[in-house]
Amino acid sequence: MEIRLPTFTHNHVLLCVSAMFVYAGVSAIDVYTPEELFVENGTTATLSCSFKSREVISSSASVTWSFLPEGDTGASTSIFYYSGGKSFPGSVPQFKSRVEWAGDMNKKDASIRVLQMQFKDNGTFSCDVKNPPDISGQNSIIKVRVVMKESLPQTSTAVIVGGVIGAVIGIIIIAVVTYLIIRRQEPRHDYEGCTSLESVSSQNTRVGKKAESSNDNSRCSSPSAPVQGPVIYAQLDHSGSKNSFHKMEPVVYADIRKN
Repeated sequence: MEIRLPTFTHNHVLLCVSAMFVYAGVSAIDVYTPEELFVENGTTATLSCSFKSREVISSSASVTWSFLPEGDTGASTSIFYYSGGKSFPGSVPQFKSRVEWAGDMNKKDASIRVLQMQFKDNGTFSCDVKNPPDISGQNSIIKVRVVMKESLPQTSTAVIVGGVIGAVIGIIIIAVVTYLIIRRQEPRHDYEGCTSLESVSSQNTRVGKKAESSNDNSRCSSPSAPVQGPVIYAQLDHSGSKNSFHKMEPVVYADIRKN
């Protein structure tokens, strides 16, 4: 069997090479916007738009914002155009002098601000970014709902704050319960101190009577060896003189016993 290969002419080769260069020179650009935005009537709304480009942002980069009223099935109309650091108003009268640039192309931010939002501004806004040679890509749309203040949904900030407060309270409760459990499980080291009843003889007691120690009436629950306190004795005067005054001077002798 004979296999014949297709023959390429000079024109075919040039056409293929040209197609390869064109395809290599054009890359896609990605555009991102929130899906939905609720705005209070009469306030300023910031329509966020960001993009990713594989090329360096040049002065020829452009941003186009369009609007399609709610319930309208036709084509959207341009309301704002930005390129080369300059802003250009669109062709929709209701947005005249109400749209201003709020982005930064060097930071890949293509956001705008719409002043004095009205109920007739309900609809779909689309953001389209071009950065040659990144010119291929889909625009991104955001649905805007202009409502009264009472109809605004709860902000995510309030939800986050509530969650943080709840988490802190939960941690405090857990810490208190854990502390009480540990305190209950700790072994108690009860120690009963020594109680003693010491009686010292009065100075009017008869001479020669020895003061009784209170050791017999003392009780100690300490496991250590007993320690005897000082013992009190009476010192007598044996001079034998009639005129001498019998003095009774208590002398304390320290009786210290080491363990």
